[in-house]
Amino acid sequence: MSENQLVTQENTALIDKDGNVNLTSITEAEVSNYKSISNQLNENDANSILNYGAEIQNSIAKQSDTFLTNVRTYNSGEVGTLINVLLTELNYVDVDQLDQGPFKRFLSKIPLLNKLVIDVKKLFQQYDKITVNIDKISNKVKAGMINSVKDNSALQTMFDGNVNLIKEMEKHIIAGQIRFKELNEELAVMEGNPTQYQDYQISDKRNFINRLDKRLADMKIVRFIMLQSLAQIRVVQNNNTSIAEKAQSILTTTMPVWKNQLTLAVALQRQKQNIEIQRRVSETTNTILQKNAEMLKQNSIEVARENENTVVSLETLKMTTKSLIDTLTEVKQIHDQGTETRRQLDAGLQSLEIELKKGVVS
Repeated sequence: MSENQLVTQENTALIDKDGNVNLTSITEAEVSNYKSISNQLNENDANSILNYGAEIQNSIAKQSDTFLTNVRTYNSGEVGTLINVLLTELNYVDVDQLDQGPFKRFLSKIPLLNKLVIDVKKLFQQYDKITVNIDKISNKVKAGMINSVKDNSALQTMFDGNVNLIKEMEKHIIAGQIRFKELNEELAVMEGNPTQYQDYQISDKRNFINRLDKRLADMKIVRFIMLQSLAQIRVVQNNNTSIAEKAQSILTTTMPVWKNQLTLAVALQRQKQNIEIQRRVSETTNTILQKNAEMLKQNSIEVARENENTVVSLETLKMTTKSLIDTLTEVKQIHDQGTETRRQLDAGLQSLEIELKKGVVS
């Protein structure tokens, strides 16, 4: 329901949204109802016009002062600022830091396989400061949400109060317009029979009507401003609600997701290091096999030289030596093919890991 629909039914029939009063359809019963208000306009009281509707305006001022006092101790806009700070803290956390910067340089100083060991406690220490800051900001955001709700409650009280004051203002405008019409009719009679009245009586009547007209115009302006305030209050309430909803979303969605992703990043880093350890072990195994093959070759040659004068024929020695060399060559080829296959496997796994990381980060 809009603010223009929040007036009483009888007022709606007599006054439009611009404050114009139409008395063409007013009934005697309605005129009688408004008499108690219009009787406040006494021509013999110089202050009656000045005081007409003053109590309503005083109520507006008191209501505004009360609301300002309630919200003075807290700035609702601070919630939006805190949300921005929280988002900044979250954006500062980059899972790529797990494999970059001082941490990686530190690991690079440790020789051999020791550099592949990750101390998870040290890893999380990098984020301790950020976590503490986020927790503090989260608590402030929660407090801000509570204050936003309080602000909206105070605004709703102000909204309801304005609706009632608008109704009272409209009653005074209608009653004043009725009195204004009566006074103009009386003035017309006086101006039509000037000999029956003193000049000052006609002048006083005319001045009283003119002052009443100005007062009614002022009251219409106040009424219109109050109608505008209803829409303004709703805008502020909606803004407070949006800020509170955004804060709630961050606290219940963004924070858990961030912590989940941090844990996943650590697990992936561990997995990467395990793969690296396996690769190093395989390389070491291949190196040992190659050295053993070379040693076997040299030993075989030395043994052959030492036994060249044995009873074994030269042809036999040539045949066994060739067979042995062919065997060693074939074994070496097999080892080389296995090594190449495993290297291709390692390269493929690394490529898949990079693609997986890209998919997770994006």
